[in-house]
Amino acid sequence: MVLTTEDGATTYGSFASNRVLTPLHAEFQTLLWAMKSSIQLDHSTMHFRTDCLQLVNLLEEDEVDKWPSLLAEFDEFHLILSLFNFCSISFISRSLNFRADHLAKGARSRGLIFSHVNTQLPSWMAQEANLLVVS
Repeated sequence: MVLTTEDGATTYGSFASNRVLTPLHAEFQTLLWAMKSSIQLDHSTMHFRTDCLQLVNLLEEDEVDKWPSLLAEFDEFHLILSLFNFCSISFISRSLNFRADHLAKGARSRGLIFSHVNTQLPSWMAQEANLLVVS
């Protein structure tokens, strides 16, 4: 996660879990984590971007009946969504999402279950993620 506020302040976050059924579950759980982290940071208006078009389409169509294995995630999503004054989720291509993609790859390579949210990148994260331009 790369959270950039209107005043230009940046917060970096990374989350890893090895308890997922499919890549779509992993994307959904990571979105839920980012949403919870944003609420904990007192951000009540958010625009999330993900490079998982399938997740964006799934949420836009709210087709929980087509994905019964995601029922718990849908329930949690709607609960967290209700905590925001405004929240939107849209697709961004991976090529325009450099920093978040590098953070995700760094988290995945650690092989641990963890969560990190801070204004500073930890030393184990890909340092080049900090140098890439936000689009």
